[in-house]
Amino acid sequence: MKLFLLILSTLISLGVLAQTNTRIHQGNEFYRNAQYDLAEREYREALGSGNNPNARYNLANALYRQKKYDEAIRHFSDMGANGSDTRLRASSWYNAGVAHTKLKDWQAAIEAFKHALRLDPGDQQARENLQKALLELKKQQQQQKKKEQEQQKNPSKMSRREAEQRLKLLQEREKQLQQRLQNRSRQTGSGQAKDW
Repeated sequence: MKLFLLILSTLISLGVLAQTNTRIHQGNEFYRNAQYDLAEREYREALGSGNNPNARYNLANALYRQKKYDEAIRHFSDMGANGSDTRLRASSWYNAGVAHTKLKDWQAAIEAFKHALRLDPGDQQARENLQKALLELKKQQQQQKKKEQEQQKNPSKMSRREAEQRLKLLQEREKQLQQRLQNRSRQTGSGQAKDW
């Protein structure tokens, strides 16, 4: 009886593995044909049968191709941090960095490329993209600094919100002045004598 259960569980495991591989293969076909939404569905189905690193990596790539950068980053970063295959981890961090650049999140891109280089120091693309991200971050910081300096030089320039607040304040003061004038004219009468 135990032998029968062992054989049955082995066959079931092999069936699940075969189904997972079939789903991944079908997802790869959809991916090659630029049908990223269908590929995503197949990879998710493959992941439903078990945590297959290749299915998860391919899912993240399909999400990236659909411009679902935040979700792709989440999968890439998790694989980079928790995966067992060093090559796949390095690729995951690299792809997370590329996705961060699409969002213009330079600081996060820099960190992702650094992780990729720690795992694969010879990755020339990661090194080049790290340099580009560093330059973009520096440019962004310089633009921010320039903007702040211009605001300090021209304190008379006010923000839209500040202008709206001042306008509301002036409108309230005008209402109060109108009310005072109306109250005075009521107290003193019409103030004009009739001319017969």
